[in-house]
Amino acid sequence: MSQTQLLALGVLLALLAGAALFWLRERLQRPASLARRIASEVHIIAAANAGHRLDMEELPSGFDELAEAIDALAGRYERLLTSQSQAVMQARTDLLVEHARLIALIGNLAEGVLICDQAGEILLYNPSARALLGEMIGLGRSISDLRRFPALGHALRLMQQQPHPRPRVFVSAGTDGRFLRVRIAPVFDQGREVQGFALTLEDVTAQVQSSDARDRWVYALGRDLRGGLANLRAAIETLREHPDMDAEMRLTLEAIVAGEAVRLSQRMGEALAEYARLTRACWHLEDIALSDLMQVLTQRLHASSVHPPQGADAWVQVDSLALARMLAHVAARADGPPALAAHVQGDHVRIDLIWPADRADIRRLRSVLNEAQVDGPAPAEVASYHGGEIWVQRDRARDQVQLTLLLPRIPLPEPAPPAHTPIIGSRPEFYDFDLLFRRPAPATSMASTPLSRLRYTVFDTETTGLDPDSDEIIAIGAVRIVNARLLEGEAFHQLIRSRRPVPPGATRIHGIRDADLQGAPPLETALPAFHRFARDSVLVAHNVAFDMRFLQAAERRSNVRFRQPVLDTLLISAIVHPEHKDHSIEAIAARLGVPIQDRHSALGDAITTARIFLKLISLLELRGIVTLAQAQEASEQTYFARIRY
Repeated sequence: MSQTQLLALGVLLALLAGAALFWLRERLQRPASLARRIASEVHIIAAANAGHRLDMEELPSGFDELAEAIDALAGRYERLLTSQSQAVMQARTDLLVEHARLIALIGNLAEGVLICDQAGEILLYNPSARALLGEMIGLGRSISDLRRFPALGHALRLMQQQPHPRPRVFVSAGTDGRFLRVRIAPVFDQGREVQGFALTLEDVTAQVQSSDARDRWVYALGRDLRGGLANLRAAIETLREHPDMDAEMRLTLEAIVAGEAVRLSQRMGEALAEYARLTRACWHLEDIALSDLMQVLTQRLHASSVHPPQGADAWVQVDSLALARMLAHVAARADGPPALAAHVQGDHVRIDLIWPADRADIRRLRSVLNEAQVDGPAPAEVASYHGGEIWVQRDRARDQVQLTLLLPRIPLPEPAPPAHTPIIGSRPEFYDFDLLFRRPAPATSMASTPLSRLRYTVFDTETTGLDPDSDEIIAIGAVRIVNARLLEGEAFHQLIRSRRPVPPGATRIHGIRDADLQGAPPLETALPAFHRFARDSVLVAHNVAFDMRFLQAAERRSNVRFRQPVLDTLLISAIVHPEHKDHSIEAIAARLGVPIQDRHSALGDAITTARIFLKLISLLELRGIVTLAQAQEASEQTYFARIRY
């Protein structure tokens, strides 16, 4: 046999050996692959969709009996779940009736109702509260984020600082000219520990405006009385300048004029006192320790240094928000932040704002004391309403300018036992009292937080095309997930006016036409609104790389940045179902038993994706993936993670 023939024979033998090894490897690996596939199907049945069944056509011969046994077991499991669900529903019938009554009661109240936990996160609200506050509120959001009524967050912070908070009533002025009467009270648990706060809100704008009209009348009356008094005094002086007038007549006129002057003076005092009382009635006068008030002022004024009061703490009764705004208004006329000091002087406390003489014009500071503020009366009036005084002086020895606010000191309040507040019981279906009564300890960061405890904004976009460099977003839909619950009632859906026409091909997909976008806000308005809706949450979408590319391309125009963590249901599906090739929304929804809602509409796709995501969380937990960091790390290992944004 020639050398060439030997070489050919060797190559042939090598090929045969390789083919045999490949065949053997496939034979050995195929059972393992089938086992993983069957395990994945069983996980779907156990954790996500009890109605799911194995696909017999995709299984090789010999596995029919195993598949039939699994399907039979799945059927029994589904019937068991159904039976348990019926038993639970039967046992909860009375409870559900109470839920319905509470929902009807709270939902139909004209008065706004809002309950938050100790940190200020909203646990319950009714439609009236949302209408009165006039901005995005929702479960898990913070009262401190309400920009139209900043006094709400301020009042809550004051109550949080008190060891035994008591119910309070005050009127809060909104930035839009409206006024709310707010009643805030602590909510206690069975151990009498504060668990949160309940607020009721009532629109009193009409009453306040009526009061304002009366205030203007009282003020005008006082001014007229002052003018009449001056005229009377001038008449007296005239009489005294003419001594040749008949003595009896002169004495009579003097007595009449003097008596009238006294009467008018008293009337003026009464009118001005009533004006001050009506004005103070709209303010939130709160007992507060001087040390706490100094903390409020330090933060608001960005004080360069602080000298707290020495000795025992003193208390004052003030509207700390009004005082902080007033002092900030005056301090803005100086060149730089002041040093802040406080002293106790007998029945008064003194708060000093101090600047080097070269940084504060004493004449300008004095003039601003009698100038009305943009959002309130003049600083001198604010001090007067609090029963205090305010003045500016120069300390030549120290070369300083000093603004002094003197306030009455009140007795130290006695610790009072917490007032009885009924413990709120079972939660209605669309409220979240679990956050209040079974709230877990806060995590140190989002990355280490269990997936079931994070807040999510699940969103979808519709665009004019597929190129983020030339196409534009024309619709955004989003829903929130809080405490592993989908909040469909807290949805975001906004059409967006595009700078380019919508191509017919895009319209055939999502149905949006140019005519639909007429009157819609531009991206510069819509995207910041979505940014506020999604704040403090993890962003979730299907094939999120596409949506994020468009969001990031639009960031420059809208002056917002999306820096939240991001999860992709496409990648998560690839994690929990690596044996499946199809990870489209339709395929995942079919596997998990999720109904598809309004496909290719932004809000409909967001709702469908949110329902899918909640089931995927359970499947991730079966694989030991329980935190955000673990989910992100696993997502990066999938084949689909080649898509970057």
